[in-house]
Amino acid sequence: MVQNSEDIMTLSIEDANQLVVDNQKWAESIAKSVAHAWSLDWKIDGLDGAALEALIFCSRRFNPNLQIPFKAYARKRIHEAAQEAARKSKGWAISRKKDPEGHKAKEISQELLKQYPELMNGELILNSDTDSQENQKPLTGAEQEKATRLVLREMLLGADIIASKQELTQENVNPDEILEAKRMICAIALLEVIHQQLLWSIYWEGLSLRSLADEWQTDELNVIREHKILLEWLTKYSKNSKKVLLPKIRPGLRPIALKMKKNNVVGKFTELVKEVDNYGK
Repeated sequence: MVQNSEDIMTLSIEDANQLVVDNQKWAESIAKSVAHAWSLDWKIDGLDGAALEALIFCSRRFNPNLQIPFKAYARKRIHEAAQEAARKSKGWAISRKKDPEGHKAKEISQELLKQYPELMNGELILNSDTDSQENQKPLTGAEQEKATRLVLREMLLGADIIASKQELTQENVNPDEILEAKRMICAIALLEVIHQQLLWSIYWEGLSLRSLADEWQTDELNVIREHKILLEWLTKYSKNSKKVLLPKIRPGLRPIALKMKKNNVVGKFTELVKEVDNYGK
């Protein structure tokens, strides 16, 4: 290992290059997955090159002393690089001009698959917030129906959040759609900073729940449960904003929330609301 100018221990060039060789097929599989979700060709549209560049970058920055597996460290960056290449590709630009509404729907579907990957296999996990598969009790017919409705409601609300992102980041958008998007982000801006960061990471930055848990170095169940509570709160808030109390931070995420508070972190949606207000002046 070597110590760079920022006092970060990284691998030697030889070891970093070996990481690239060992994980190139894996990085290509991520590029292929993104290309398939976006209906693109992973080579023609440049996703292969973007994934490889991200893999090389991660190999040079990887610090094994942090005891984080390399794939956990690099997955997010490679996926984001492939997605960015997809957004800038000619194939994606052509599809946007041909069918703008279909283009929006594809983006929403692709983002939702990150949070509900079991959908790719035709499955829907109804009680994902329990402690373990062994502790799960079989649901009755009525319970299955209720659980299914709850999960579908969560997915639809997640789609609304992603749609809000689209309306605020794209040009030539209907003013009514912008107003609806602003209502959504203003509601989220009321939440605790950690809750804003959680929703921002998932729906604005495109992280999966697992990737966010890895980044925060916490149990994935902590993030899953908090995410579920936030979507439930947004559903209730949309129906009656005056009688809904803000959700409390669950014990598993309190240390992270305290650290954010200590570092004076400002909620991402709080900042976004200010930007939108300033833009309108």
